[in-house]
Parts: sequence; structure tokens; C-alpha cells
Amino acid sequence: MINTLKMELKKALVSKYFIIGLSVMLLFAVLSGIYMIESRAGYNPDDIYEYCYSNGEFTENPDTSLFGFYNSWVGGEELSLAYTLFFQLLPLGAALPFAWSFYRERKTGYIKNITSRVKKEYYYYSKAIAVFLSGSLVVLVPLLVNILLVSAFVPVVRPFVGYTHYNHLYFGNMWADIYYTTPMLYTALYVILESLYGGIFALLSFAITFYINNIFAVEILPFILMIAFGYLQGFIYNLIGTDTVQFEFVPTYFIHSRTLGGQVVSWVVVSVTLLLIAFSLVTILVRGKRDEIF
Repeated sequence: MINTLKMELKKALVSKYFIIGLSVMLLFAVLSGIYMIESRAGYNPDDIYEYCYSNGEFTENPDTSLFGFYNSWVGGEELSLAYTLFFQLLPLGAALPFAWSFYRERKTGYIKNITSRVKKEYYYYSKAIAVFLSGSLVVLVPLLVNILLVSAFVPVVRPFVGYTHYNHLYFGNMWADIYYTTPMLYTALYVILESLYGGIFALLSFAITFYINNIFAVEILPFILMIAFGYLQGFIYNLIGTDTVQFEFVPTYFIHSRTLGGQVVSWVVVSVTLLLIAFSLVTILVRGKRDEIF
């Protein structure tokens, strides 16, 4: 099992497809960072308003937080085209490094060679782990680069709790209380969530291989599904109307740390996440066990 896992990880992480996927996601993350750094450069944090004085002494300018790091990193900003592309194309970028590999190996007959030397279960376990890690890293590395880049030029200022409207993050949304008390922890939680979904989207592409015999569909279907669910969500909520609480259930929307549409709540995020993980793993392990290789 260990040797098989090492081999799969090497194939996943030392390949041109991993470099391509990482480079594309990194490009969007860096472009987002550059855009936000330049846009924040025109704001003078030393601007002083009358309400920033108390007993003739300067206290604090709450507007500063609106132009700080937490509204500027790629997971927190909502101004640049690059941030939109980063999250919309995340399913594609995560699947590109290695999610398609099972399709190729089954098509070429390579899987027959490997499963003649190791247990078939070990092959699927190792493949799933390698696919998940490759998808997660393609998202995690660009996020960390963006955070380092933006934090080097934009002040890291705690968000002002009175500016929930301007921050687009209201109490009742997932982890909102953490955002206004320990914003760095909030950012770390979303980095973990976004990286987790990189792995989930990659696993989803892997699982689709058992149902669709087309490598292009294997790669692109999770991306198409997210777009379709986005339209479906909008259609449903338009029918229901604004009087009903609208929950965000599309992953490419709720993994962003700002409220982009509906309300982000923990039980919806956990439910959708567990559903996607369960579907992917059950398909890979059960269908893989039953798959007739020879």
C-alpha cells in the first residue's frame, strides 16, 4: 500500500498537468493580489474624520478596515475579475492535475499491470488519496501566495463590527462572529475549506469516470454542474421570493468568505460537503471493487 501510494503521489505531483493546473490558479491569485494592492494604494489610511476624535485625541478610523487585508485577499475581495475566475474555474483547476489519470490508465491497460502486482483495493485507495491531495494543493498554494503578497502591502486591520453591510458579512452567516473577533482564524478556516474543496472536486471528477467514458467530460463535468446548480439556485429563489431565508448551497459560492448571494450557514455547508465526499468515495471504492479490469 505504501509503495503504491508513493508511486501515485509521484505521478500526481511531478507532472506537467500538475504544473499547468497550479500555474493557472496561481495566475488568478497573483492577478487578484496585484489588482487589490493597486486599488488600495489610492486610499490614505491616515485620513481623519471628525468622529475619530475623542476628547480632542485621535482614536480610530473605522473606515480603515474596509481597505485592509481581510477585504483584499482573493478569498475576501469581490472586485477583480481574477477572483471571479479563481473560484468559478476552481473545479477545473483542481481536476486537471490527476483526476483524469484513472480514465487513461484503464483505457491504456496500465491498470491491469499494476493490479496484477498489488491488491486492487490498494490501487484505488492510493489513487483517491493522490487525486485528493493534488486537487487540494493546486488551490492551497495559490491561496498562500496571495495571502503573503497582499499582506505585504495592505494593512492587516481588524474588521469593524459596525460595518457588516460594507463587509458583506452579516451575523448569522457561518463563522461571522469569528471574523469580527479573530479574523486571522476566520481566514485560515476559509483557506482550509477552499483547499478541501479542491480535493473534493478532484475526487468528484475521478468518480465520474465510472459513469462516463469521455475524458473531456470527466474533467469538465464538475465545473458544468456548479454552473447548473448556480442557475438552479437562482431559479428556485426567484420563485420563492425574498420573504424566505435564502441559503447558499452551491460550493463555488459558499467557499468564498463573503456573502455573494444567499446566507451561508454551517448545516448546509456540512451537508453538501459530506454528500459530495460520500458520493465520490462510495463510487470509487464500491464501483472500483466491482470493476472488471481483465
